[in-house]
Amino acid sequence: MSVLTVEVVTPEALKFTGQARQVQLPGVLGEMGVLPNHEPLVSMLNPGVVEVRSTEGNRIFAVAQGFATIQNNKVVCLVDDAVEAGKVNTAKVTEEVARLERELAESNDERTRNHLAFLKAQLSLKG
Repeated sequence: MSVLTVEVVTPEALKFTGQARQVQLPGVLGEMGVLPNHEPLVSMLNPGVVEVRSTEGNRIFAVAQGFATIQNNKVVCLVDDAVEAGKVNTAKVTEEVARLERELAESNDERTRNHLAFLKAQLSLKG
């Protein structure tokens, strides 16, 4: 049975590397599922949730915007930031969401909207 090699990479660190039977990605055109033997692809990623599904269990990450490359059964997510489920500081993120929502009420800045979407993805990991 074919498997995927998956990496979640930020400018600061390799956040995850491992094997998977499926990966869910937040593509800019919508959610995207990747299975072994997927056609080669490069896609922009929206802030959202990346789910790595393996026989050993799922690993779930909130990711900031970035890109994904898919080639030869390897998925590489190059993102501005990533936080794994279970490592989210809910109080801090909730406070930052409130601040950014106030800021967006005054100016519609794309960078702020993207950061807010990343923070909300983190909060979605907490259930």
